[in-house]
Amino acid sequence: MSDTIKLELEGVEELRRKLGDPKLAKEPIKEMLKKAAALGKETAIPAISGGTGIAARSIKSSVRSRAMQARVYTRIAEPRAMSIEQGRPPGELVEICSLARWLTGSTTVTIEEFEQILEIQEAIKQGGTQGKGYMLATREALEKELPRLEEELLVRLEEEFYK
Repeated sequence: MSDTIKLELEGVEELRRKLGDPKLAKEPIKEMLKKAAALGKETAIPAISGGTGIAARSIKSSVRSRAMQARVYTRIAEPRAMSIEQGRPPGELVEICSLARWLTGSTTVTIEEFEQILEIQEAIKQGGTQGKGYMLATREALEKELPRLEEELLVRLEEEFYK
């Protein structure tokens, strides 16, 4: 599983040819892609929230009009993104620095915080962690809403065509 969710419209070139004027389709399609990207981002952020908030703030979206593509992605490294998505299996030892950043937002900790970090590290080693499933939730939300977005697009294209 990738840390990017991509939405690509197929058949856009054929649609543009049918409309006669390719510019008629550009703006409605771009608006649909923007809505899809916004929905993906709005779904991913609360699904990944927690800890220091770095992961939630790393969720971005973009629309590439020429490629007719919308993306929702995280700017954190893929191994970390996948760890958040899928969780950690029992037996995995999490680095103390990672736990310190997660717990305090810093790698400088007090003795009490260090003891707490060791307890957390041991608990993760014993029982693992549950994944947040933010990528899956985002993909499912987009798949659920795509028919509605496509219908809106078709209505808008029809309006543009008959102006």
